[in-house]
Amino acid sequence: MTIFFIIAVFIIAVFFIIYFAPSSLKAAFTFAPFMPTPKKIIKKALELAQLKPNEFLYDFGSGTGKVLVIGEKKFRSRGVGIEYSTPFFIISKINLFLQGVKQSKVYNESFLDTDLSKADVIFMFLTPKAFCLLENKIKTEVKTGTRIVTFSSPLLFLEPEKAEPAPGSKEKIFLYRIL
Repeated sequence: MTIFFIIAVFIIAVFFIIYFAPSSLKAAFTFAPFMPTPKKIIKKALELAQLKPNEFLYDFGSGTGKVLVIGEKKFRSRGVGIEYSTPFFIISKINLFLQGVKQSKVYNESFLDTDLSKADVIFMFLTPKAFCLLENKIKTEVKTGTRIVTFSSPLLFLEPEKAEPAPGSKEKIFLYRIL
């Protein structure tokens, strides 16, 4: 390798860190630090929610897009991923493309700005602070019959319909239904 190549890679890396770090840091400290959910937990959560073909599955803090991929491939759902962190948004887009997922889309925005009126199932693995911010939004925008599944932390403003152990974890998966 030449010294020019090493310097070029270093400059590009520094640019990416400076350009993308603000969105990633804000997401990590406020709503959704990146902690990938294991596939078996995602499958169990979507089964618990009884996700059906062509239903809209929303994933808040979609990270790498794994929930959307499983939703579309195993349950034939239409996914909407919301990812605030620009690097993870890009990773999600690439992952959906590489996995051949065509019925799902990822948006680079805050879930606080997302219209929830079409959601049939919402998957959330967020911080309790994020859940507090979502209370009014869920109560005013989500349609009757929508199922919400959370992993690890319960929603404090709704009563869970079910709480089941997450496979391979000490945590629980919580199911809520909007009435």
